[in-house]
Amino acid sequence: MLVLGFSIIILTGATLLFLPISSKSGQFSSFIDCLFTATSATCVTGITVLDTFNYFNGFGQGVILALIQVGGLGFLTLVTFINLILGKKLGWSTVKIAASDLTDNALETTPKRLFYEIVLYSFAIEFVGAVILSFVFVPDFGALGIFEAIFLSVSAFCNAGFDLLTATPGAVGLSEYTNNPLVMITLIVLITTGGLGFIVWRNIRHYSKAKRLLLHTKLVLIMAAVMLLVGAAIIFIVEFSNQDTLGQMPVGEKILTSIFLSASSRTAGFPCFDMNDLMPFTKIIITILMFIGAAPASTAGGIKITTVALVVCTVISVLKGREDTYLMGHRIKRDAIYKTFTVIVLSLTLIAVSFTGILMCCEGMSLQKTIFEVVSAFSTTGFSVGASAEMNVPAKLIMVFTMLAGRIGPVTLMTSLIIRKNHNSDKNRILPEGNILVG
Repeated sequence: MLVLGFSIIILTGATLLFLPISSKSGQFSSFIDCLFTATSATCVTGITVLDTFNYFNGFGQGVILALIQVGGLGFLTLVTFINLILGKKLGWSTVKIAASDLTDNALETTPKRLFYEIVLYSFAIEFVGAVILSFVFVPDFGALGIFEAIFLSVSAFCNAGFDLLTATPGAVGLSEYTNNPLVMITLIVLITTGGLGFIVWRNIRHYSKAKRLLLHTKLVLIMAAVMLLVGAAIIFIVEFSNQDTLGQMPVGEKILTSIFLSASSRTAGFPCFDMNDLMPFTKIIITILMFIGAAPASTAGGIKITTVALVVCTVISVLKGREDTYLMGHRIKRDAIYKTFTVIVLSLTLIAVSFTGILMCCEGMSLQKTIFEVVSAFSTTGFSVGASAEMNVPAKLIMVFTMLAGRIGPVTLMTSLIIRKNHNSDKNRILPEGNILVG
């Protein structure tokens, strides 16, 4: 159902973008490019092959904005929310499916309250972000600045990476606003908030009543802070003297831009300059940050920071001779550990297959550019070094599949494609224990 829903939304969006009413030229567009754009928007990726401001008119930009909003919150979340408003009764199985792209912990509250909170809080945060940004964009762009502010606020909160800032000739993403703390800090807050996840918001909001934070919330907050600061520190040090990136900025602007790029690398994808100008080591670090992503049940992608934390804790437990994984005084369930390693293996497999397929389709494509672009697509980050625009039709279709698989999640995608039989009978079977040498 999840795969089908996303596919229908993407095809609908692609068809609308394909029509003459969506382009400034008033002509039909390349359907493949429109499919790529619709997928990138719905999967909140942000990689573009058509300039969002200069190619699409207001209607086309509105379609992209709607796709970002639906994709960011999850279409099942919005459908369930609308049904609840209309007073329709939903079965528990329907609610369970709708919450499957959030987390099982989400069902600790009533379904109606859960979906109201997710949608209303999201709109409220986006509204506040748009109001703040409008104080800068309205003076710069006039009445268009209102739409610019709304578009960028929604895109940042949904970690989508789309913007309309090429309205300024020669601009590359946020390149014209790296010296504006109001814009940069607002976007950092929006990106980070969207990347923390719905469950973390709810836990923090109700902290005054519960007087405790969930283990999940503690882990997400710690990992998010560590990833943000470590990423920013590395970018600041490596790019400090690079005249094409941070080199010509004052120290304060360098620090703020480094923090912004670190936040944007997981997984918003707003550039501050041409990504090709980054030092090779910085590109490697950003690729790693993109692959890791943000928190589960959020608007971001990647394998998730909790996955990385569990891998590290499992390795430490093995080195200490423990049979189970321990984290912050808790023993982690083994099925969570199994899923952790399954996510990593399937993710690396998907990236490897996509990378190989694109290289086979496009002769002469740079290896470094291709792997950067594929990881960006899988993690739904949206940073681009221009490789997507150089790809032929088969390669773009591979990127479309990679973005969709990354947004849905490799485990969810595979389990939806594989016919699963009932294994309850296996629980009563007694099998001999097998020993295999490892390492």
